[in-house]
Amino acid sequence: MIHLGEYLAPARVIDLASRTKETALREMVDTLRGVPEVPDADAVLEAVTARENVLSTGIGLGVAVPHAKLVGVTEFVLAYGRSRDGIDFGSIDGRPVHHIVLIVGPQERQPRYLQFLASVMNAMKKSDFRRDLEHAAAPADLHRILAAAS
Repeated sequence: MIHLGEYLAPARVIDLASRTKETALREMVDTLRGVPEVPDADAVLEAVTARENVLSTGIGLGVAVPHAKLVGVTEFVLAYGRSRDGIDFGSIDGRPVHHIVLIVGPQERQPRYLQFLASVMNAMKKSDFRRDLEHAAAPADLHRILAAAS
């Protein structure tokens, strides 16, 4: 199992200002600018947007998990965004998304990539966990909650 806190820096945990899926994705990817493991944030935005255009990563329960594997990315990184009002992500259950977990990883590490997806989804499917995130006062509190997840 993956300890999410090892891949999620406090600067990549944000309260989203965005009201649309497109701007939320941009806002999430912007947290990766300057991160050494991700040399091209524009390529990340292009990849996650293309993925969303094929099939929404809104998995239900108010959660979306946009993800991409890219050449040049040297290690997995995560970002988390909370939307208090909710964003229409075209989720499978039709509900607005309040929690977005962005996963970016190296192209050649498929087994580890699947472990990341499973770990994030296992954490986010817990109603108590989502409720704790919804009631957190500030991004620092969000990071603490997320870092404790495994």
